[in-house]
Amino acid sequence: MSKRKYANAAIAYFAETGLDPTKERPHGLANVSAKVSHETLAVRQQNADIGNRLISILRGWEKTLYGFLQQQQAGTVNYLQQIESNLLAHQVAVETSYLAPMVEQLFKVNLEAFVIRDFAVQLFAKAQNMPASSADTQMQLVTNGRDQQLATAVREFIKTNNVPTPTLSPKPQVPATPAKLPSAPSTPGNATSAAGATPK
Repeated sequence: MSKRKYANAAIAYFAETGLDPTKERPHGLANVSAKVSHETLAVRQQNADIGNRLISILRGWEKTLYGFLQQQQAGTVNYLQQIESNLLAHQVAVETSYLAPMVEQLFKVNLEAFVIRDFAVQLFAKAQNMPASSADTQMQLVTNGRDQQLATAVREFIKTNNVPTPTLSPKPQVPATPAKLPSAPSTPGNATSAAGATPK
């Protein structure tokens, strides 16, 4: 380089390092350079150590959080499955114990009542020598009486036969949030020792 550039570089060097070229000797400059290199190596090692500690803490926290979320999800799914199973079992019990027999009995009674009413009206009309219109009127009266008796019987059935209500399963306990995160190892195994290497 030119003398001007060299002089500018030398002035900047001595201004930055604070060295006095009239007092310092080459041996002293070598010691300063060695100290600077040693301190630079120590700083890089410390940075690598801090980075490794932070990464170790973050990995441990992520693992703990993932396990905690898994426990919460499993508890919620099990609770919902128990509720669904209870509701389905209750539905099957109600249909088997009440709905199916009631429907079967309803059809049977309806058919038998229709046949009996028809026979009764025909016999009554023949015995009284009544015309067909009077027989229809009598049939209507019998039907109305049947409807009133049916409504009364249904009310009595509801009073004496209560449909059981489903009972929910006990709710599982939700795992508590971990109070303490795992600590970083005291001495990381992958600390960078070389001064020229990039810290991990």
